[in-house]
Amino acid sequence: MNQGIENSCCPTCFLEINRLDMTQGNHCQYCKKQLINQKRNTCGDCSRWKKELAQFELKHSYLYEHNEKMKEYFKQLKFLGNIGMKDAFALDIHLQLKSFQEEKYIIIPIPIAKKRMLDREFNQVESFLDSSNISYERLLHKKKQTKRQSELNRKERLATEQPFFITKRSGKKIYQQQVLLVDDVYTTGRTILHAYECLKPYKPREICSFSITR
Repeated sequence: MNQGIENSCCPTCFLEINRLDMTQGNHCQYCKKQLINQKRNTCGDCSRWKKELAQFELKHSYLYEHNEKMKEYFKQLKFLGNIGMKDAFALDIHLQLKSFQEEKYIIIPIPIAKKRMLDREFNQVESFLDSSNISYERLLHKKKQTKRQSELNRKERLATEQPFFITKRSGKKIYQQQVLLVDDVYTTGRTILHAYECLKPYKPREICSFSITR
């Protein structure tokens, strides 16, 4: 049962949105990005992370391609404060994540800094989860406000320092538990991988991640 949850996005707009379809083409084994080269199983971003990180671990999935329509959507929601758009994909998100909830994963939204929260008045990831009736825990925190990922070029994104922290008390909650990290947009993977790295010392049994777009 979906408890009355619906997508508020209109059918016309949905025609301009490309949903992840694992039956079409070849996809990165780590982040599910569709690959042009059918002989490869890893995208360029994940190949770089494998070389640069001492321990590379990623089990990521997403709903939609981050195309021009989705860029405009996030601009309206995040930067222009149109909070009413949070319900646009509520049903799709619910259907994608309900199995994690049923299997008792600890679902952790990627946080935003306190100052940005004061300016925006909402965390868009938490808003998505609320609209989709997916429960979550605020176990991850952001140290300080940094530049928006959309304001950084690719090189700057890859070089960002660890922005997150978790308290020892929260760390104990995830010990030997299954964890799902949720973000809005996955670009290079730097944000999600920072979150993975922050949680790993507390020895969760498994870490997976999900974003609305890739």
